Amino acid sequence: MVNVFNIAILLVSALLSAPASNSIPAESLGDEQYEVRYKMAGITSKVADATISFEKGTRDGKAVLHSHAAIRASSIFRLFMDAEYIADTYLTQDRQDPVYYFNPVKKGGKEGKFECVYDSKTKTITSVFQRPPQDAVTKTYTMDGLSMDLLSLLVYVRYHDIPANSPLSMHLLMGGKYVAATLTNQGADSDKYPGAERFLLKMIDGGLMENGSGKEITVWRSTGNDRRILGLETSLSSGVMTVAIKE
Repeated sequence: MVNVFNIAILLVSALLSAPASNSIPAESLGDEQYEVRYKMAGITSKVADATISFEKGTRDGKAVLHSHAAIRASSIFRLFMDAEYIADTYLTQDRQDPVYYFNPVKKGGKEGKFECVYDSKTKTITSVFQRPPQDAVTKTYTMDGLSMDLLSLLVYVRYHDIPANSPLSMHLLMGGKYVAATLTNQGADSDKYPGAERFLLKMIDGGLMENGSGKEITVWRSTGNDRRILGLETSLSSGVMTVAIKE
């Protein structure tokens, strides 16, 4: 005789263990243009222009979502920061799980890189970081729940419905480091951007910058069908950096 109770348990278990699927709205594909500004001592200056693109494609014969970010410093600020920052991330189309990340690093006319290979079968991430003139350092990390690079995180925030006021524990890969963090949906924030939700990323044992500053990043996302990243903000050691979408 078939045990109906056992069948019900199996069905519930299958539903709970099934991967969440997140569709990619057509309105969210294409390029978004941003301005990067820096505020210090009450003076705000534009320091760079940025572009983040989203497109469907293939990598190693598998369907992926490809996001490309490029930041180009403005005029005199090229004396203080890299003239150009480029990063590419590739993710699965169904769940937006990261597959591959690449960020070329240039210093003193020499080339290095920050590369992450995500292996969903072994649940490991292989990270290669080389900042000239140092040699490359390769590390392998075990995926601990949510584990991703910063560009993949922006994709995650864009396409996932994250419950409000329930911090998600995660790890970020930044410059060869594996940093513990939390991500919290702080709810609606129409005062900053009409029709926006605000998210707070808090890094526990590291920061966005090499000197350790930038431990908190606020991200605003549109609640419309385009689900655009509208802006970012982080406090650094000597000022505040903001990224705002160009309307």
